[in-house]
Amino acid sequence: MPKKFPGRMTYTQWRRTPFRRKHRLLGLTLNTKVFHYWRDCEDARCRRARSCQDHECYWRRLSKLPWDEQSRVRTKAERWTWLLREGRSKGSEGIKLY
Repeated sequence: MPKKFPGRMTYTQWRRTPFRRKHRLLGLTLNTKVFHYWRDCEDARCRRARSCQDHECYWRRLSKLPWDEQSRVRTKAERWTWLLREGRSKGSEGIKLY
């Protein structure tokens, strides 16, 4: 079975993963593979590793963007939010979706 979910997981593994871990993995995937934010990240760890090391980078980056740019980024990230609805949702209360 192809591993097309973040963290190189199969569908069954992804469904069984707790929501907070899925949220973190999705944030890392958006930063690293979709938006390539690690290239000009303020955190030197991200630039050295050539991938995001902290899923909070997405939120820090988004808060600094102008409103038009924020809406463009959120629209592009909406295609990935279906992954959060797959499987468990326990622990999702109060967490912002991408």
